[in-house]
Amino acid sequence: MIVLYESKFARLELDEARRIVRYVRTAEPFASVDDATQMFRDILTGTARLARRDLALLSDLRLAPGRNDEAFEGTVSTFRQELFGGFRKRAALVRTMAGKLQVRRLNGNPETAADVFDDEATALAFLGKQ
Repeated sequence: MIVLYESKFARLELDEARRIVRYVRTAEPFASVDDATQMFRDILTGTARLARRDLALLSDLRLAPGRNDEAFEGTVSTFRQELFGGFRKRAALVRTMAGKLQVRRLNGNPETAADVFDDEATALAFLGKQ
């Protein structure tokens, strides 16, 4: 694994063997929307040189604190295309039914939508299929 980004909020890794970028959100809550904005900008810097069309993205959100306020969702929406667009496939890994519903609700654009899973092995198998 190659670490592309790491902070108290998230870790971003490249698994070259599987051709998967793994975004793992920690349990650390954002103190402000500015914290989330800075994290997203840093992640974009970390992924700028990747050939996304050859890679899949796994967003592991199992530890992420739930958050659905308008300001936060607006920030995610602002960065959504840049963060999630261009990958060969996308999967989100969640722990709860509420997490599944949240990701599905935010999956508006097919170019950035992620299939949602609660089992890591199933998500990885999905991302490995061509």
